[in-house]
Amino acid sequence: MQTRITARHFTLRDDLKEYIESRMDRLQRYYDGITDARVVLTVDRGTPLERHAEVVLSVFRQQLLAQDSAETHELAVDACVEGLRRQLLKYKSKLRRTDPKLYR
Repeated sequence: MQTRITARHFTLRDDLKEYIESRMDRLQRYYDGITDARVVLTVDRGTPLERHAEVVLSVFRQQLLAQDSAETHELAVDACVEGLRRQLLKYKSKLRRTDPKLYR
């Protein structure tokens, strides 16, 4: 899986990049058909500095999206990964269904 990380309005630290890549690799435990992962990190320069994370996973014929805000980018990415984990499990169960009524 190829992971592309974009940092908006700040410079991406190496330890944050490694952390994100390790979290994205963990998603392959749940579904190994992930072809691409795009992570966009932003800093809202408004009142308290908020960190936003948006993760888009490309799977067979579909894209799964999760976004969250937190005090740090690590916490925001963790929340996105948890949401994507649930989406991947649901997507995988739909792929395994064999009921012909579902495909009409």
